[in-house]
Amino acid sequence: MRRLLFIGCFIGCCFSSQAQDFHLSQYWSNPVQLNPALSGLMEDNVRISSNYRNQWFQQISFSTYTASIDANLFRNRLKGNFVGVGLGFYQDVEGRGEFKNNGLNLNLCYNQKIKGRKASHYIGFGLQAAYFSKQLNIKNVIYGTLYEVNSNTDPIDYLNYNRRSIMDLGSGVNYFLNVKNKHLFTVSFAVLHIARPNTSFRNDVSDLLYRKFTLNMSGRVEFNNEKFALMPLFLFQRQGPHKELNLGTFVQISLQSKERAYFYLGAQYRLAAFEQRVFGSDALVLAVRGEVKSVDIGFSYDITTSKLRTANSFFGGPELSLQYAFSTSSSPSTKYRRNGMRMPKF
Repeated sequence: MRRLLFIGCFIGCCFSSQAQDFHLSQYWSNPVQLNPALSGLMEDNVRISSNYRNQWFQQISFSTYTASIDANLFRNRLKGNFVGVGLGFYQDVEGRGEFKNNGLNLNLCYNQKIKGRKASHYIGFGLQAAYFSKQLNIKNVIYGTLYEVNSNTDPIDYLNYNRRSIMDLGSGVNYFLNVKNKHLFTVSFAVLHIARPNTSFRNDVSDLLYRKFTLNMSGRVEFNNEKFALMPLFLFQRQGPHKELNLGTFVQISLQSKERAYFYLGAQYRLAAFEQRVFGSDALVLAVRGEVKSVDIGFSYDITTSKLRTANSFFGGPELSLQYAFSTSSSPSTKYRRNGMRMPKF
């Protein structure tokens, strides 16, 4: 019975119209995918990020792979302002590879610095050009013996169901506040799938992708002379009838601040809603992170709290993130770090 429930969910995800995008519990570790205006917003000037997620791994799994690189340019020449660029890739695999989403996006943004007496402000605006494809693999599907199309040609190949390529657009804005180099706050808003492309495998059927609206807020409040900090997190996403709300926080413990060595413990509570229903419990996300100089590694685990918990015995999905950030020899980023100009860690 449990397996049948997951098979039903899988079929619904693959073939229902107006499908939603993949999601990450560690969304903060992939800012290029989250909002184009966040590209390049960091203390260093180059950042490489990757994620791996496996949802419901004990049943029919949903696996997500992401990789991205972003950078800030001309920060010295523009006196603290900068141009951000980002390139991101993702692959979302459902089941045993029967259905795949592959995506590639290119981000371009500009961040303007506004210097105050006790605080520094950044206001950014970004654009995204995206390409993605949907691929259906039905090699393991068994048809009825009487099914014939065009002299018994494979019905999926005959109807050109196997692949669909799509171009898309997105945009975003971001505001970042740094108060006395101790307390940080950022809020961003993005709209993806502005073009509402047709994602149907058939040219004679319309299946327009819903626009995706994302509101993200995070902060850092420092205590006890930099030894401890609270990093609250907030994420709201809406894509057509699908809504998601994440609330949580990290505790940052400084192991050796001069060497940028930190340990993080965090938790989130995710709620979800479909169509006109109110938000309901979806998952409890527990996470740990470690940061040493240029490397940031995170691991999280989703504990299912929705009605699906009866089918998967509360098992959810593990997720792993990895970031590597560095500065080139010609970059002024080292000066920013040494002078204590902290940027958001989301």
